[in-house]
Amino acid sequence: MTELRNETHERASWAELFFDLVLVFAVTQAAHMPVAEQSWAAVGQTMLLLAIMWWSWVGTTLAVHGIEDSDRQRIFLFACGLCVFVIAISAPHAFTGYGPPLVLAVAHLVLRLLLWDAMRRKEAFGRAGAQGNWFNPYTVTLMSALLLVAAAVVPAGGIRNGLWIIAVLLAFGGPALLARRLGTVQFGATHLPERFATFVIIALGEMVASVGSQAAEAHLGVVSWGSVVLTFVLGGGLWWLYFAYGFSAVEHSLRTNQVRGTVVRDVLSYGHLLLVIGLVLVAVGARTMVEEPTAIPHGATGYLLPMGAALYVSAFCFTRWRMFGAATVGRATVATVFAALAVAAPLLPEIAMLSIVTVILLALNGYEHWTVSTGRPLLLLRRPAV
Repeated sequence: MTELRNETHERASWAELFFDLVLVFAVTQAAHMPVAEQSWAAVGQTMLLLAIMWWSWVGTTLAVHGIEDSDRQRIFLFACGLCVFVIAISAPHAFTGYGPPLVLAVAHLVLRLLLWDAMRRKEAFGRAGAQGNWFNPYTVTLMSALLLVAAAVVPAGGIRNGLWIIAVLLAFGGPALLARRLGTVQFGATHLPERFATFVIIALGEMVASVGSQAAEAHLGVVSWGSVVLTFVLGGGLWWLYFAYGFSAVEHSLRTNQVRGTVVRDVLSYGHLLLVIGLVLVAVGARTMVEEPTAIPHGATGYLLPMGAALYVSAFCFTRWRMFGAATVGRATVATVFAALAVAAPLLPEIAMLSIVTVILLALNGYEHWTVSTGRPLLLLRRPAV
């Protein structure tokens, strides 16, 4: 498989990094909703908002992939960034009232129109290029944006929530519905892994910022300081799980896979969404463990740290299966243990749960490091197909 013939830049441009800064704010806005309300409804709404923000970021990243860094591209990225900025400001009130939901929906629709038109003109996604490639992978998400406009003008409650869910599912299904179209596209093997890894860093940064801001506002005792240290160690363990082995595996798969569109769809678009959601859940759960670390958790946020850790590790099982045909026994086992711990969350003090999750994650990283450094093969759930 040769490199993308017109991949003019292999690293993120400065304009792309500026766009990422807007996403930092957007993720923070979404992550603060469960902290404020302490309810499962707020958690669900956060997941819907993160999904919309994710597909907005993915769409923008793919739209500028393989294009020369120019003034036209920078203006396009700034326009997309402005739309995401408006979405982020409106996000905390996206499910109440009429004004902010409509502002969010219109900003999202404008963003989707920009992306759809940009992809229509991009020759990589169609024979016609600027001549009129009207049906492209962004057409589906454009329809989902129209549903969000409809959701903004109906009364808050079940109908609005239902339209949001349908819109997110439609956006989520877009790459799958257009799998054959994506399979014909030649993606570069350097730029995209770096861009998606950047979003993982953004999600990890949310945990540091969230816990740090909470700690700075509180009067911390000895146990609370212990929670702060454990949270930072946990963040390092989550980073290690991705960047020590996961990132290089994605690069390798994208270079060697005969159909790179499959990797972009399943591993980067779908798999990394699970990683990001898992990290945001961990961030929200860890924030609540700083102020009252010895308390028994109450409300939805008490479940989120082990639940997010389970989703994060499970995402690696999914992506490795899609890249190489099998998940590793170690990560599958740890994901199962974390899921069991989420069920047991109301029975343990918060610092005990934080300690257990951190120790298990460090043990997994230590096991994988020992396995790789000694030349032993990783145990697989099943042998990959030959």
